[in-house]
Amino acid sequence: MTAVGHNSWGFLGRAIALAVVVTAVAAADDIEWERPDGSFPNHGGCVYLGPRAIGDVGWGFADDLTAMQKRSKETRQLLALIPQRREARRAFEGLTSGARAADTSGPCSGIDDCVAQSAEAAGLTFAELTSDAEFLRRVRLDLTGRIPTTNEVTAFLADGSEDKREALVDTLLEEEEWADRWAMFFGDHFRNTQRTVQVNRYLNGRDSLHLYLLGSMRENKPYDQMAREMIAAEGTSDGRPYPEAFESAEHYQSVLQDYEGNPVVGSPVSYIVGGRTSGGPIQDTYDTLAFFMARDFLGVSTLECVLCHDGEGRLEGLSAWGTRATRLQGWKLAAFFSDIPRLITWRRLVTRDGKRIPGRHYTITDLDFGETEQSRFGDTAGEYLAQTEGGNRPDRLHLTEYVEPSYPFEGTAVVDSGSRLREQLGAYLTADPQFARAAVNYIWKQFFSRGLVEPADQFDLDRIDPGAPPPTGWNVQPSHPHLLNWLADGFRANGFDLKWLMREIATSQTYQLSSRYDGVFSPEYEKFFVRHQAKRLTGEQIHDSLLVASGTSVAYRISRNVGRVEYAMQFPDVNGMPTGDRALILDVRALLRAFLPGDRETTRRSGDGSPLQALNLMNNPFVVNRIRPNASSGTIADSLAMEDQPLVANLYLSALSRYPTETELAQAVAYLNDRTDGIERRGRAVDLMWALFNKTEFYTNY
Repeated sequence: MTAVGHNSWGFLGRAIALAVVVTAVAAADDIEWERPDGSFPNHGGCVYLGPRAIGDVGWGFADDLTAMQKRSKETRQLLALIPQRREARRAFEGLTSGARAADTSGPCSGIDDCVAQSAEAAGLTFAELTSDAEFLRRVRLDLTGRIPTTNEVTAFLADGSEDKREALVDTLLEEEEWADRWAMFFGDHFRNTQRTVQVNRYLNGRDSLHLYLLGSMRENKPYDQMAREMIAAEGTSDGRPYPEAFESAEHYQSVLQDYEGNPVVGSPVSYIVGGRTSGGPIQDTYDTLAFFMARDFLGVSTLECVLCHDGEGRLEGLSAWGTRATRLQGWKLAAFFSDIPRLITWRRLVTRDGKRIPGRHYTITDLDFGETEQSRFGDTAGEYLAQTEGGNRPDRLHLTEYVEPSYPFEGTAVVDSGSRLREQLGAYLTADPQFARAAVNYIWKQFFSRGLVEPADQFDLDRIDPGAPPPTGWNVQPSHPHLLNWLADGFRANGFDLKWLMREIATSQTYQLSSRYDGVFSPEYEKFFVRHQAKRLTGEQIHDSLLVASGTSVAYRISRNVGRVEYAMQFPDVNGMPTGDRALILDVRALLRAFLPGDRETTRRSGDGSPLQALNLMNNPFVVNRIRPNASSGTIADSLAMEDQPLVANLYLSALSRYPTETELAQAVAYLNDRTDGIERRGRAVDLMWALFNKTEFYTNY
């Protein structure tokens, strides 16, 4: 690359330090058993506070302030490298969501009204609304995971209608890309990956859950229906029917490989499979599934603690609800899963000669009422034992031998006592107001980088309602409790419609605020949502935006189930993606890994930056090949037929979704006509495009 290209990469050459906090805990030999119910004080095996901690239950004001400081600093640094343009902007008016605001009886109504009241009480002013070009790029990335095309940008900027932003949101919500982007989000949220420490879902099982999530998004399935289907899922993990018995192991293999006659289809069974917890009694699996349900659908991660010990004396300072929660309550919730059979039966298949062979799929069918399965190790399915030894959690030493299911949270569902336990649980769950609160909070965070409750998976149920003050020494947890309830009530009233929720968010003035803020912005202002926070694109967004900007295409054959896909947002997993041509996939995997996608098990996605990201954008062959000099098609080829100024404008519109400033246009045109080093116009256009790919503005959603 020539000088212009090399001058641009300085925008990415910044490293953000990664802090690793190591919590010292007592050795296993030092565990002090305090109670006969198995409670223990030192979190020796705890997933959050133990030596292999992956969570952060101990989140308080200091931790939140640190995170706010980090995001505010990054927003300031990123915007300092993005040219400020003086397009027409409007002031935040503090209005409700207009015709969409259905309730005016509460303290506030609609997103903008609730946010405006909160900011006014704190004496804060708002940023201006973002420009049309910035809004188009922002909402395109947030709703569909990719930047707009040049034609989209020019058409939107030329549109003079007052409601064009609302119309754009409605259009994007109906595009296939919306389903791809949110299937990716829920794949992360529900940890859909082929292999975890505890289970191999197999490729078919992973694909089946992905197809289920993708299909649910495409048909805009109500979210409460999704939750009930996932919790009560029965059948095969790959969605395929199989005979009860096979002639032989070879017969099973032939059936397994018959993808045309018996294709893999979408099924939520792999969600249940993901709770498999080996090395202990089946009650460990029931506990894991209860924890997953509480975290995924209620935002209550502290249940993981309560499933090991009572909260009193251990969760003070962490959760007011947790301090009064008991291990027995956790067991009662887990008991709703107790009709799931023993792990050994999940993938054992019978041949005609009576032999059992291990399958490459799982079959989960609840035991009949009153039926149990026992092993010589005391592993009893069909009931929740409150007296067990060993395994992944402290011994269960309760005086009562069996635990009956009971929903420990608020819920108003009327359940047929003759229905399956997991169906009853799904009914209780989706009738619980916390189900809607957790859902809107998880989605809100995707648009604003922080939740109304933060962290989004650590709701304290005793500190939600401002009308019922929390215990002394505690504050109400949500930053905007009335807004949280308004959104949750609206989500419920609109049939748990995810598109309704996203439309409310994306059409609000709060979402449309600029990331630039006049005056001093204190990090603590972030929780008032008086400006937008800039954030780095994910690896999938980078990949897909490179394709859109360059006008090029690729094809990956992911599996026989998913078929061929072009965009990274269509991948069913973050691990081992993509598959296909080795030379291509190694480059793409390196690019995706550089942008920290996590692993859908122990490591979450990260928005941190690193020098490796800059190196990939500069040198990764996948990036460079998007603008290869000899290409006969694509953005570069199309632009070369234009005069200098239209050529430059086309490159900016393609990569940055905006027209160049006067200064940028003059510099780029001068570079195109510089012949001192013998580089031809095509090569200089390539350098300009490469430079745009390496600008902070390209990899930032602001």
